[in-house]
Amino acid sequence: MKFAELSGISLVWGFFSILPWAYALWVSFPKTSSNFPNKNATEIFVRLLFFSLLAFLAGILSTYLILELSPLVWPNVDLKPKRTKSLLTQTIHLAFIQAGMVEETFKVGFILLISSIFLRSKDGKWKKEIFLVGGFTALGFAFIENSHYIISEIPDKRFATFIGRSIHSSNIHMLINLTFALFCLKSNAISDATQKWFYIGGAFLLAVIQHGVVDFFLIPSSVIGGWIATAMFVGIWVWVVNDFRTYILDRKLEKI
Repeated sequence: MKFAELSGISLVWGFFSILPWAYALWVSFPKTSSNFPNKNATEIFVRLLFFSLLAFLAGILSTYLILELSPLVWPNVDLKPKRTKSLLTQTIHLAFIQAGMVEETFKVGFILLISSIFLRSKDGKWKKEIFLVGGFTALGFAFIENSHYIISEIPDKRFATFIGRSIHSSNIHMLINLTFALFCLKSNAISDATQKWFYIGGAFLLAVIQHGVVDFFLIPSSVIGGWIATAMFVGIWVWVVNDFRTYILDRKLEKI
């Protein structure tokens, strides 16, 4: 598929598939003056809106680059291998390399680019807005990806695909990159610059693994695989909410 092949109706489907998550992400992020000293409510709103829109556009751009580069990286050429590849090998390659490694490289690259330019203090610490940047970059990517998959289905299956992409794809893309953004905030506690970037590199590998594992169970389109993938991102939700309370809201979970 080429980026230019997306129609207006496909983009409408894609937009509404990410809208609930975009709304939840926006309203959950604290906009209090305590997090933004010397700024009034209007300035805080404009600042956060700017980073959210910039990240959303970066996510769209990352999808565009992947779509344009994929024919060069993964050409549809029959190389006539000597041995027939197994279904398991093909699924692992699609899940961890073509999906996990490639997609997360572009998304994480844009998250770090935006955050390094705008959201890194002089002492090398990341600001909390990186959380929004991570989430909206993922949603920008999911917006275009969902638009393609939904409109590619036959009309009778289009709504079911819309629901599936809204629940699974939009959700997992956002969670993976929110996890990465939170790891960047955790790295603020590391004073050594080299160790900090090794830590962030580990967070990138985690994003690739998370993406790959989920796609590994979703690609075969089996019921059990779908439930396993769902269980996984429910677990990631718990992880993200816990870290969100700690590193964004500055609260500790109460121990019972």
